[in-house]
Amino acid sequence: MIDIESLDAGNRIRIAYIVDETDGVTERPVRVSVYDNGAHQATVARADTNGFVRADEPTSMPDEIAVADVVPEPSGSAMPKVYDAVYQTALEQQIPAPLIDQLVRIFAFDVDFQARTTPGDAMEVLHSLPDESDRDAVDPEVLFAALTIGGVSKRFYRFRTSDDGYVDYYDEEGKSAKKFLMRKPMSSGVLRSGFGARVHPILGYRRMHTGVDFAAPRGTPILAAGNGVVEKAGRTSGYGNLIVLKHTNGYETAYAHQSSFAKGIAPGVRVRQGQIIGYVGSTGLSTGPHLHFEIRVNKSPVDPLRVRLPRGRVLEGDLLANFENERNRIDTLLGDQPKPTTVAAAALPEAAE
Repeated sequence: MIDIESLDAGNRIRIAYIVDETDGVTERPVRVSVYDNGAHQATVARADTNGFVRADEPTSMPDEIAVADVVPEPSGSAMPKVYDAVYQTALEQQIPAPLIDQLVRIFAFDVDFQARTTPGDAMEVLHSLPDESDRDAVDPEVLFAALTIGGVSKRFYRFRTSDDGYVDYYDEEGKSAKKFLMRKPMSSGVLRSGFGARVHPILGYRRMHTGVDFAAPRGTPILAAGNGVVEKAGRTSGYGNLIVLKHTNGYETAYAHQSSFAKGIAPGVRVRQGQIIGYVGSTGLSTGPHLHFEIRVNKSPVDPLRVRLPRGRVLEGDLLANFENERNRIDTLLGDQPKPTTVAAAALPEAAE
């Protein structure tokens, strides 16, 4: 956290509001974030007890705002963004903060967190509880999570595969929640500029922005969006220090404006998803520390936040049978009828558990 008395001129504050249910008019703050030169410093959010607790940096930003300003959240007919709705609902249900992060990661490959919610959208969560009396007890984990957005339900179950001991989340058919590329290859950072035509902040004329920009402090680790081979690692004109990774099926990812590359990163080196490959900087045509991230399909750039991505692992054979047993066990805990075979997702109740 930061000392409020240490704020400097030029620091910016973002405050999220909701309309008070008691009168339907009064707006009350539910989250406050502090930024210094575009870099996140601290965030607090209102808990169900009506007090404020430490929280993670919000991932959504109001359109046309370069850094966080005092901006009310939409009220009335304008619905909140999916990320804000998920985060606030989880806080109100007293879900532990680390589990909220788990929820975001589970749906990160399938849900557009920048989209607006609609009436009837719902979230359902089943998670374990910490046992303070048992020193050997594992940390609380999400066992099941579901989101219904725009009438479409995404349901995922926690399952450990016996062949590698790895824990992941799978849909009802045994398909991993992960896709083979991450849409945001860093653990922090604020979306500053999206994909599409824009006026270049340095060149001053309108041109295509072939990726998305995430503002973050200099030195923030950059992660490989997926398994692949380093195709390029060097300085490239306006991109500055640039890494290009080659993935399967004609996919490439590019990471620009880096301050430096991670040790061992060079053309021809194989990397795995989530591996640190470099660090945020401001090299090339850049107005400040940020990551410019691109996804290319057969050499053509696509929007990283909206492109449909191939899914990761699909369970088969004995692994699928074991998963279905675990899925049915969780469905029983939820009060759903166990399924003898994998079926399409059912509608979810509008509640969080």
